[in-house]
Amino acid sequence: MKLIEERLDKVNETLEKESAEWRPKDREGRSGGLILLRQDIPTLIVPDLHGRRNYLPDLLRYKFKDKTVFELLKTDRIQVVCVGDGMHSERRGKERWQTAFAEYKNGFEDCPAMTEEMTENFQTMAMVMKLKVAFPQQFHFLKGNHENILDEAGNGNHPFRKFAAEGPMTASYVKKFYGDAFLNRYDRFEKNLPLLTRGKYFVITHARPKKVYSIDEVINFRSEPAVTEGLTWTRSQNAEEGAIPSMLNELIDSSITPRFWFCGHTSLKTRYKYWPEDALIEIHNPDLRTVVILDPLVLFDLERHIVDLSQSANEAHQPE
Repeated sequence: MKLIEERLDKVNETLEKESAEWRPKDREGRSGGLILLRQDIPTLIVPDLHGRRNYLPDLLRYKFKDKTVFELLKTDRIQVVCVGDGMHSERRGKERWQTAFAEYKNGFEDCPAMTEEMTENFQTMAMVMKLKVAFPQQFHFLKGNHENILDEAGNGNHPFRKFAAEGPMTASYVKKFYGDAFLNRYDRFEKNLPLLTRGKYFVITHARPKKVYSIDEVINFRSEPAVTEGLTWTRSQNAEEGAIPSMLNELIDSSITPRFWFCGHTSLKTRYKYWPEDALIEIHNPDLRTVVILDPLVLFDLERHIVDLSQSANEAHQPE
C-alpha cells in the first residue's frame, strides 16, 4: 500500500506536467488526450494488462537488437505504449472473483481472495507508475474502460461487471482498506491518462473509435466525455463505418502508406485480428503476452512483428 501511495503523487505530478511538445494542452491548459510519439525510434505496444504483474518486468528484460528494452529506455532509444486496462484479472481469475464475491457480500470481513486480486492489480499499476515517472516521454499508459476505480457512471465511464461485480467490489475494497483520500487520488490518476497516441504511420487507442473524433475533441477529452467513452468502450458492432479511415486521414499524412490503427479491449483467441477495410489490428489475447514491434526503419509485418513474450526464443520475429 505504501509503495503505490508514494507513486500516485509522483505519477499525477508527471501526468499533469507533461510537456506540450508531446502532449498538447487542452483549452484550460491541462494535459490533453493526445500523445505525439517520437518518429525516429521503435515503438512497442502492450495490450491489456489485467493485473498480470510479471508482464512489464518481462517486457523490460526482452531483448531488441541485442539490448534489453530497459537499457533502450534508459538511453531514449525506444518507447512503450500500453493500451490500458491495468486492473481486474478477468477470465484468468474467474474462480477467484466468484470467491471474492461472497467475501464482498459479507462486507470483506475476511477476504483472502479479494486481497490476492487487489495485490496483483496494485503491483501491476505500481510498475506502470514507476515507469511513467522514470521515462515520461518514452512510456505511456492509455486509459481503458477498466480505469474506473470509482465504478462511476459518467465522465465517459460505465460501471463494470463481468464474472462477478468487479467494479463495485474494487471500489468497496479500496474504500474500506485504503480510504476515501486514496480512492480519490487514484481516480485523479485515471482521469489524467491520455486516450490516443499517434506515431508516424500508426495510431493506438484502448478500443476502436465509436465514431469520428477530431484532434481538438481528443485533446479536450476532459470536457468531452463522449470521446472517453467512444475510445475505451467500443466493440466492432457499435462502431460507425468508416470512422477509422476518416480519423487516420486527419491524424496521419495521407501520403504515408500503409497506415494502421492498433487497439486492445476485445478478447481474442488468436495473436491478433486484422480488419483490412479499417487498417485495424486488435491485439488483446488474455492467454498470451503480446507485444507489437514498430520499427521506423523496417516495413511492418503482421506475422513477424506481433510477438508473444511467452516464447522462449524472443528473437524469432524481430526486425532485422
